[in-house]
Amino acid sequence: MKKRSLTLLAFVIVTAVSWASYGNGQASGTSLFGSKCAACHGKDGAGLPNWKQKGQPNLTRSEWQDSHSDEEIADTIRNGKGDMPPFKDKLSDEEIGALVSRVRMFARKK
Repeated sequence: MKKRSLTLLAFVIVTAVSWASYGNGQASGTSLFGSKCAACHGKDGAGLPNWKQKGQPNLTRSEWQDSHSDEEIADTIRNGKGDMPPFKDKLSDEEIGALVSRVRMFARKK
């Protein structure tokens, strides 16, 4: 009985940690976007008027989403582009990947 209880407890802990890790990946992309990107790209990814005048893309448009690979988006986040500063010294590869996933989510909300 004791062994079975310990096995069940171990299973519950592993499952909880797995779910927490999965949720944190999605949440971290959302929170990172909010703290690092939304000031210029807007919370919804459509951009802000003052930056659109300088050529900022609307990240929610299917045309933009379809014409940019995940690698291109990650490269832009890493190295910057135009007025956008580089984040390679501020974000890990995992965080950049979470941001790419968040950017891709904008297309699905339409």
